[in-house]
Amino acid sequence: MLISHKWLQTFFDERIPSAEVISEKLIFHAFEVEEVESAGDDFVLDIDVLPNRGHDALCHRGIAKDISAIFNIPLKGDPLSGEALLSPEFNSLEVSIENSDKCHRFTGAVIKGVEVKESPAWLKESLEAIGQKSINNIVDATNYIMFSIGQPLHAFDMDKLHKENDGVAIHVRNAIGGEVIKTLDGGEHKLSSNVQVISDKNSGLAIAIAGIKGGHSTEVDKNTKNVIIEAASFDSVTTRLASRELKLNTDASKRFENILSSRLPAYAQKVITKLILDIAGGTLDGYVDEYPKKEESVVVSFTSNDVNSLLGSSIDDSETEDILRRLAFSYEKKGDEYVVSPPFERLDIRIKEDLIEEVGRIYGYENILEIAPDKAGAVEVNKSYYYAEVIRDILSKEGFVEVYSRSLRSSGEVALENALASDKDHLRVNLAEGVEEALISNEKNLPLLGMGVMKIFEIGNIFTKEDEHTSVCLGVNVGKEIKDTISKIGGVLGVNIKGESTDKTFEFNLTELLKELPEVSSYEKLPVVSEASYKTFSLYPFVLRDIAVWVPREIKESDLLSLIKDTAGGLLVQSMIFDRFEKDERVSYAFRLVFQSQERTLTDEEINKVMDVVASTLSSKEGYEVR
Repeated sequence: MLISHKWLQTFFDERIPSAEVISEKLIFHAFEVEEVESAGDDFVLDIDVLPNRGHDALCHRGIAKDISAIFNIPLKGDPLSGEALLSPEFNSLEVSIENSDKCHRFTGAVIKGVEVKESPAWLKESLEAIGQKSINNIVDATNYIMFSIGQPLHAFDMDKLHKENDGVAIHVRNAIGGEVIKTLDGGEHKLSSNVQVISDKNSGLAIAIAGIKGGHSTEVDKNTKNVIIEAASFDSVTTRLASRELKLNTDASKRFENILSSRLPAYAQKVITKLILDIAGGTLDGYVDEYPKKEESVVVSFTSNDVNSLLGSSIDDSETEDILRRLAFSYEKKGDEYVVSPPFERLDIRIKEDLIEEVGRIYGYENILEIAPDKAGAVEVNKSYYYAEVIRDILSKEGFVEVYSRSLRSSGEVALENALASDKDHLRVNLAEGVEEALISNEKNLPLLGMGVMKIFEIGNIFTKEDEHTSVCLGVNVGKEIKDTISKIGGVLGVNIKGESTDKTFEFNLTELLKELPEVSSYEKLPVVSEASYKTFSLYPFVLRDIAVWVPREIKESDLLSLIKDTAGGLLVQSMIFDRFEKDERVSYAFRLVFQSQERTLTDEEINKVMDVVASTLSSKEGYEVR
């Protein structure tokens, strides 16, 4: 989210710190700041607001509120302070809501006699600083207030609504399946009944996609004289699903998806009407406020001892009270307990741990001393983990490589209620299926890996109707290594291992096997990996070449291979012998060479030249003959 430093300053009388200083403090006390960029005589901060603060902080006022608390600089004229009473009422606009669970509140302000024109310079510059295009003074005003205090707004040309008995009517409802609406961006959208719309009740036509995008039919243009300003509270889930279905992700939908307080629309109406009257003229005829279910206030209690017990801090009551004041959290102290009423927009404050987090972040986690515990308690040994590590060690020493396959499959005994995709709508019922897929997909890379036989394994949970348990599955592409390896595991563990086998896999139930294994009291006997290395793999394909050469019997295989490697150069990444035989005091060695680049795709011509050099070098040696 882009935040203008000049815009932030409008919330304060006292000069606020520079954008760089604010960025540093926000990172340590509130939000991640991706970058700070200059924009003319302004600076713009790109702030990453996480969902838990999406209720209040997706706007300049929300960020200013945190700056106020962090730097202890008071806000001036907070637009969300006090009560917001929408008066007078306007009787020529009727508002109705079909489902109050999807639309919690709908407010409308009627302003007549406006002059639609270019926005004043300060308004255009404010919006352009955060990447917004100026449209006209009415539309710009609605956008400005959204980015200022977080409440999405929309302006309708009142005269484009169908009148009956000298009045107009707005109805919030589900779309009629197949209903089509043309939006302000010129796009046409066919709506399903899952999408909520704002409609002209008298004509029945949809005039906006609720919480997402306005409709073209009631667009405010240069001829508009009378407007209805909408500020509503739409359900987050309904808005998100509609946004995904229509592939319409807007600044408004993003804020509704993060859940906004249903009290916020009234405050937004007070500031938007004042702004429009200032820059577009006209007269406020009044408001309509349809609010079926009032939002309840929240009270949360905690003590300074709660804070210190959880954070390991030594914050006293005076510091706690100072932080609550800076956050503008109303409170009453009853004995040692603080009974706190958080601001209505802070929907993230619901339990005492939420308050403790607020105290901790404003106090500064860097100010909390690091104190190691005097004595660590006894470590409880996880039997399943212990024996899984023992099995891993055995398999690794036997040349098996561990793989991780998907736990979500296209079939199984346990179906997902909300599947991520049609081929990932069940939990896996075995490991063998994933291991076999890994064998197939990786077999083509055997030369690159320097392996003649692929030996892999997986340890993971599987899910049946009866239970969830841990399985171990071994897989090979050829040979009888599985049978011998299972016998070795059984010998080390002292049990007879039974399981399900196929031509290439063997899977057994580790959870069931644990019942036969002795209890363990410590991890001391587990193998410890002291060194590990990682090499970046190439994204480009490899090239194979074979070469066979006769050499005198006294020439060692290792010496011959070293000569080939030195001659082939850095593009040779793997080599292995695949044939050897003797005849008449000579030995024939055949090698498979694997070439690959980290930067590009190799060509046959390029590798052929390398092989020509290798062959020429070998042929120049006395007694060497390239076959």
